[in-house]
Amino acid sequence: MLSKRIINELLDLGCIILRNELLSKHCSFRIGGPVDFFIKIPNEAALSFLLQYVNRKKIYILGSGSNVLFPDNGYNGIVATLVGEFKYCFVNKYNITCGGGTQLSDIVNLTTIHNLTGLEFAIGIPGTIGGATYCNAGLQTKWISSVINGIEFFNENSQKAYLDRKDISFKYRTSSLNTCIITQVRLKLNKKSKSNYNINKYLYHRIQTQPMSLPNAGSIFKNPIGLNAGKLIEDAQLKGVCIGKAKISEKHGNFILNTGGACANEVLYLIKLIQAKVKQKFNITLEPEIKIIK
Repeated sequence: MLSKRIINELLDLGCIILRNELLSKHCSFRIGGPVDFFIKIPNEAALSFLLQYVNRKKIYILGSGSNVLFPDNGYNGIVATLVGEFKYCFVNKYNITCGGGTQLSDIVNLTTIHNLTGLEFAIGIPGTIGGATYCNAGLQTKWISSVINGIEFFNENSQKAYLDRKDISFKYRTSSLNTCIITQVRLKLNKKSKSNYNINKYLYHRIQTQPMSLPNAGSIFKNPIGLNAGKLIEDAQLKGVCIGKAKISEKHGNFILNTGGACANEVLYLIKLIQAKVKQKFNITLEPEIKIIK
């Protein structure tokens, strides 16, 4: 898959290449077997080279791994993550320009320093701004798309491109960017006033309602229109159900926890169990929100 020449070129471009790296080290679920190559890509030159010489179908671009479930037997291919020059933030009045690998939490913190509002709802949401944009991360009624002004990315032909907000289609937990590798995101915010600055409210709500002490991948299922997936799971009396070391949270039904040494198959069993029980009781099909890698 990666010839010695390609490996040497990537190393010369500043990449860190790990062979047979456990993916459990790189996702919030702490689950996943070895990948053929785990590559830390520090700049656009390295990313461009990789995309030119390696089949895109063999490359999985990973943000912070906060909403992904890797298989127990690992991944046959390359998992790459954007580091180095892809982590930056520049503020110009109400505009923030940030690298695709920048942590969303760092951007939220920057808005507090510069007295900007519009991104408070993202406090506590793990992941990178690139990943958050790709999946339109947010709450049930507030999404990252509300502050997106434009993006830079590599398209499916491995060419650098730019899109304005008006040219991107965002829906609940999805976007039209499924073939894009996002390298830069531009945000448009507003000036803060005491009346609309409620970051502490969002943080308090997250702490009170979500399990924070054990590894997990956030919400497992998307909320059906007008309904709450966690409430449906609770009403199906599934809170606290365990399979091996995987457990449906007793605090929030839409979270599955790794209580220590859980494997992907145990999580998948619980996902199928939840879907079956909710379908049986309410005739509603829950759609996974997390990315299940096969």
